[in-house]
Amino acid sequence: MNIVVCIKQVPDPEHFSKVSLDPVTKTISREGIPAIINPLDKNALEEGL
Repeated sequence: MNIVVCIKQVPDPEHFSKVSLDPVTKTISREGIPAIINPLDKNALEEGL
Protein backbone atom coordinates (compact mmCIF):
# COMPACT_ATOMS: atom_id res chain seq x y z
CA MET A 1 0.00 0.00 0.00
CA ASN A 2 1.29 3.47 -0.90
CA ILE A 3 0.30 6.47 1.18
CA VAL A 4 0.83 10.04 -0.02
CA VAL A 5 0.66 13.00 2.35
CA CYS A 6 0.88 16.57 1.05
CA ILE A 7 2.51 19.05 3.41
CA LYS A 8 2.97 22.80 3.33
CA GLN A 9 5.46 25.15 4.93
CA VAL A 10 3.99 28.08 6.83
CA PRO A 11 5.57 31.01 8.70
CA ASP A 12 6.47 30.16 12.31
CA PRO A 13 3.68 31.59 14.53
CA GLU A 14 6.25 32.59 17.15
CA HIS A 15 7.61 35.15 14.67
CA PHE A 16 4.32 36.68 13.48
CA SER A 17 5.46 40.04 14.86
CA LYS A 18 7.94 40.18 11.94
CA VAL A 19 5.31 39.45 9.27
CA SER A 20 4.67 42.24 6.80
CA LEU A 21 2.93 42.58 3.46
CA ASP A 22 4.80 43.31 0.25
CA PRO A 23 3.25 46.56 -1.03
CA VAL A 24 3.64 45.55 -4.69
CA THR A 25 2.44 41.94 -4.69
CA LYS A 26 0.15 42.19 -1.61
CA THR A 27 1.56 38.89 -0.33
CA ILE A 28 3.37 38.03 2.90
CA SER A 29 7.04 38.99 2.93
CA ARG A 30 8.73 35.91 4.42
CA GLU A 31 12.26 37.29 4.63
CA GLY A 32 13.78 36.58 8.03
CA ILE A 33 10.85 34.43 9.17
CA PRO A 34 11.58 30.72 9.69
CA ALA A 35 9.25 28.22 8.05
CA ILE A 36 7.71 25.23 9.81
CA ILE A 37 5.49 22.37 8.67
CA ASN A 38 1.81 23.23 9.06
CA PRO A 39 0.81 21.57 12.39
CA LEU A 40 -2.19 19.79 10.86
CA ASP A 41 -0.01 18.49 8.03
CA LYS A 42 2.47 17.22 10.61
CA ASN A 43 -0.31 15.17 12.22
CA ALA A 44 -1.28 13.77 8.82
CA LEU A 45 2.36 12.86 8.12
CA GLU A 46 2.60 10.99 11.42
CA GLU A 47 -0.58 9.06 10.59
CA GLY A 48 0.78 8.20 7.16
CA LEU A 49 3.94 6.75 8.64
